[in-house]
Amino acid sequence: MLLIEDNFVPQSINMDNLIELMEKVFREEAEGKAANAPRLRYRLPKEESERVFMSNIICGASEGLGVAAVRYDATVMHEYTYSGGTKRTDFEYSAGRSWGFVILSSLKTGEPLSIIHDFSLSPIRVAATTAIAIRKLSRTNSKIVGLFGSGNEAKRNIEAICKVREVDEVRVYSPNLSHREKFSKQMTEEMGLPFLPVDNPESVVKGSDIIMCATNSSEPVFNGDLLEEGQTVATIGASDVVHKRREADDTTFMRSRRLVLNSYQTAVTNRQSEITDLIDSGKIRREDVHDLGDVLIGKSEGRKNDREIVYYNSNAGVGIQFAATCYQIFQACKKNGTGREIPTEWFGADVSEWTEKGYSPSP
Repeated sequence: MLLIEDNFVPQSINMDNLIELMEKVFREEAEGKAANAPRLRYRLPKEESERVFMSNIICGASEGLGVAAVRYDATVMHEYTYSGGTKRTDFEYSAGRSWGFVILSSLKTGEPLSIIHDFSLSPIRVAATTAIAIRKLSRTNSKIVGLFGSGNEAKRNIEAICKVREVDEVRVYSPNLSHREKFSKQMTEEMGLPFLPVDNPESVVKGSDIIMCATNSSEPVFNGDLLEEGQTVATIGASDVVHKRREADDTTFMRSRRLVLNSYQTAVTNRQSEITDLIDSGKIRREDVHDLGDVLIGKSEGRKNDREIVYYNSNAGVGIQFAATCYQIFQACKKNGTGREIPTEWFGADVSEWTEKGYSPSP
């Protein structure tokens, strides 16, 4: 079995290929050829507390790739109020390490193929999914992107968007002036197109074709009344059973002609009230809420014309994202001879004594 540490992950990713793999597995799920179990999260203490332990478990499998993935991570989380009264979410990394990994297994034998650190791969799989949604939902002539955020999620998502749209300009807002200016300078140099730091959310939204929110905010980052005809909105923050979080306000939901999610089922099981409450109250219609996979295969509608506002809400991590991303990483590391070989038998109990007697022990 191959242990793939975090430093090998970015060099093992080909984003162009990953975008196609990601579309493949989302299509498979819509066609009944892939599995996504609703995301499981829990916290302790359960009551309100400034500092809580949180665990995150996501499972899924792809028939086409022949692999299953289980993502597990554990962290300590706390929420704080940033200057101006905005709530932000922060995570503690004990011993300077992120305690998260993905187990990739063979569908043919059930054997574990690899254990992969998930710190760097997680924003990459989010970004590849954003790319397939933007390719399907945004106007083909989209040139200007308004970007909320200046961290790694923002970097990866804008890189992916630029793979599927010919972007001429990116307008960047973060409440931290130093962060947005440093990020804009760095990205301009890396990507060879202008990243312009702006002073307020209005300057991000007005005149942009695509609005990408990739922040750690727990509250909406812009006013939905600012939205203009034909825009596509994408967000990556959503509530769950652990804490309430969102990047878009009710107005954004209600002004969007259709809402596309990674998984509506997870919105229900994870109690994503910013979505379910609007449906229950009749402020948005259930028939206007679609799973991304269904849109990709034409089972549900995507964008119908250039005037509609369309909202893609990456509302939850799903197992097929990890199956696709880890499959690519594993294949690249095998080919390049990177990673660390460890005995597969360490991870499986020896039941040969029972099978030789004709017993078939249950897992």
